Amino acid sequence: MGKTRLLIANYIESSLISELAKRDYDITTVNTRIGDRLAPHLIKSKFDLVYFAKFYPPIWDDVEFLFRRTEIPVIYAFCSPSIIFNPYRLQNYLLNAISSVKLFYIKIARSVAAFHVLNTSEYHMLNSLSFRCYYIPFGVDTERFKQGLKNNRFTVVFVGSTYGKGVDMLTKILPKVVRMAPDLRVVFAGKGFLSEHLALLKSMYRNNVELYGWRPQDEFAKLLGSSHILLTLSRFETFGLAVLEALSSGMPVVCYDIPGAPKDIVKKYDVGVVAKPFKTEEIVNGILGYHELWKNEPEEFKRLSLACRNVALRYDWSIVARCFDDMFKKTLYKED
Repeated sequence: MGKTRLLIANYIESSLISELAKRDYDITTVNTRIGDRLAPHLIKSKFDLVYFAKFYPPIWDDVEFLFRRTEIPVIYAFCSPSIIFNPYRLQNYLLNAISSVKLFYIKIARSVAAFHVLNTSEYHMLNSLSFRCYYIPFGVDTERFKQGLKNNRFTVVFVGSTYGKGVDMLTKILPKVVRMAPDLRVVFAGKGFLSEHLALLKSMYRNNVELYGWRPQDEFAKLLGSSHILLTLSRFETFGLAVLEALSSGMPVVCYDIPGAPKDIVKKYDVGVVAKPFKTEEIVNGILGYHELWKNEPEEFKRLSLACRNVALRYDWSIVARCFDDMFKKTLYKED
């Protein structure tokens, strides 16, 4: 029996591709987000299975695909922003409406063999609508993201720069934290920044705030490996990969109780502080609590770091790839 001819559209995580390539797959990749079209690939080449990643709500790259019926089994990686955690912006309601229309079309046209989701909230939602659905979270490269020599100064890393990532809430949180822990260091990492918030914080706390900006993945891994906790204030997440990368680096996480990695990993395995959305005081107490633990009970903090690392090892790409392999086989051979 030959290799399964698999077309992966949009999802180009190299670690997953490498792991799947070790198995019986002949893999072709295409990126519709940069102008390539999926439908011609389905016409020109014969594939056994298509994995179509739609982890982002825009629909321009899948309208043609959804309306072009194919006999090839398609796994549709789906996400929809939750209105519950996004009640403040019109665009979130519009994206939910678009996702609902797509689900309705998929239901009546039966154009998708199965769904793949990254969090249990969406899994339960799709199951309630009688869709065939698989919950498989992202994985992490545990060889790249690992604990290094920790900084002598307690370091908090914040990743993100948008409203959805909660960057505006830092202006309420950071002053309280620095007042109680003036030796604390906060590093902001990510692509671009909301300057009105971070410029203000940088000007007020020059000795505490650093703008790390975007760095290649290896440099980002070194930053996490030398830091102590990850702070994430996301209002919503499909998953939240930085959470898993931080845990793999031996960092507990301070976050809100939202779908994705915060609820499914941090809360499930008790490797961080999971605050009620969006109680900033609970976030402040979480940061200060870990600072005190690191300062007064260093051995206990080391044990916590090890526990974080051990949780992340459950999500190494070599393990997560087996779940993808199982999903592909069950979908291809129509197994329950």
